Amino acid sequence: MRPLLNPDLVPGLAFAAYRYRFLGIYVVIGVLSLGCEFVVYRGLERLGMDYPYCAIVGVASGVLLAYWGNVRFTFKVPIAKRRRALSYFVVISFLSWGVQFLVRRQIRRWSYEEARLAISGCAFLLAYALHRRFSFADYKKVAVAVYANRVEDIKSIHSRIENFPDVIHVDVADATLGSRTDEVLTSRLEVVRAYWPHKPIHVHIMSRTPSKYLDEIFPHADRVYIHAEIDEEPGAVLKRIRDAGKQAGIVITADTPLDTARRYHGDIQSVLFLGIATPGVSGQPFHMSTLLRVNEFNTWPERARVDVCVDGGVTELVVGLLNVEIVVSGSFVLESADPRGQIMRLQTSSSYEQI
Repeated sequence: MRPLLNPDLVPGLAFAAYRYRFLGIYVVIGVLSLGCEFVVYRGLERLGMDYPYCAIVGVASGVLLAYWGNVRFTFKVPIAKRRRALSYFVVISFLSWGVQFLVRRQIRRWSYEEARLAISGCAFLLAYALHRRFSFADYKKVAVAVYANRVEDIKSIHSRIENFPDVIHVDVADATLGSRTDEVLTSRLEVVRAYWPHKPIHVHIMSRTPSKYLDEIFPHADRVYIHAEIDEEPGAVLKRIRDAGKQAGIVITADTPLDTARRYHGDIQSVLFLGIATPGVSGQPFHMSTLLRVNEFNTWPERARVDVCVDGGVTELVVGLLNVEIVVSGSFVLESADPRGQIMRLQTSSSYEQI
């Protein structure tokens, strides 16, 4: 029996589905939410409720269904950030509906369903863009890790992963913290920025004296992480990072008390959980104790005010378990024969081939 599709077309179709996965699932959920709205609207109308009250209840039902479907299936927003997502989603959705309501009053010859479908279709792309920008800004992102040293061939890395990562994560590691002894070259940050000018660049300083690297890092970084176990006052270093207009983050290793994240929560925008035993060494397995610590932190009130990043040992078997905003992967991506495919597997929680 001949296949329905030319086998040569399958990879291209799979990539197209991956590339537009957010939009595709968003459309499906949007259609389902409109269906829910119409059912509720007509049901309340039959019960004698006047317009626009039955329309308001119907729209609210559709909005809640669309919100739940998108945070759960489309963008996979971490639980701690879903209240924020709901606020933006409701405001944007009802502003959109308010405009549509005014337009609907001018098209009285159309039924409620016809008007909603037509006007929603016209406003769709604008609403989608606003939701992407505000409601679902905290969807799970994938960062690829490179080292700021003489060994990393950044040009080669760029040719292999191109712009597939959501974030570029740069490790600045010296011999004072961890086991790396190669020379730190902060000038590599300039090269990274040149190859990925439109990507957020997050820098993880693995050093007991991070301050000596900051001035050279600041021009090219958007976020800077430091360890709590340093020979300087962490609070002062975090303030210096913020004063430079950069986001600040604290690193939680396997030996760092979890309360450290609470101690500095007013000074940071992000917490990085290190999922491996030894900082600065690639290829280590993920420690499941990290998952337990992340899950515990996710229950704290402070969690809603910061992003959570997990770095180290992240593979397609682990990523779906992590309820966080950012996952960082190095060797899993860069040592693969198909690094872009690995990034796509992480971005889709290991379901790229099933899209």
